[in-house]
Amino acid sequence: QVPFSSLEGRRLFREALLEGTMENYFFLAEQFRTQDEPSFCGLSTLAMVLNALRIDPMRTWKGVWRWFNEQNLGCCTGPEQVREVGLSFDMFKCLAGCNGADAVGHRAPSQVEGVAHSVASEPFVESFRAAVRATSRSEERECIVICYSREVLGQSGAGHFS
Repeated sequence: QVPFSSLEGRRLFREALLEGTMENYFFLAEQFRTQDEPSFCGLSTLAMVLNALRIDPMRTWKGVWRWFNEQNLGCCTGPEQVREVGLSFDMFKCLAGCNGADAVGHRAPSQVEGVAHSVASEPFVESFRAAVRATSRSEERECIVICYSREVLGQSGAGHFS
């Protein structure tokens, strides 16, 4: 892992910017927020994305401001349920949709017993990489949200949205 603020992280950022693969980074960066609770990674991610996409929540946040945050996503589930049991992939997709996003979900294929992971998942991996390349070069307001296992990457915790 390369820390974002390290010399290497800054070099990679400059390189990506010069290559045109950071086009929609700034839409999301200007909406950055940290999660209020350990189990709120999905809610925080979704609030950031909805705000970056300029989707109107159709309700006020504070005063006259209409903004998404972890507390006002409503519909399929709420912050109390997420605090207790977490947020599933399907529930994230439901929340995104009922809050105005055109959300399309793609799941990585399950590993098949006795088949090398790279062989079983090759079409998915190439499709995923193509989507990342297209989205990162796009000047449109679009985002990719990833739900992954921290454990597989040697990180503490279980599932994570980012």
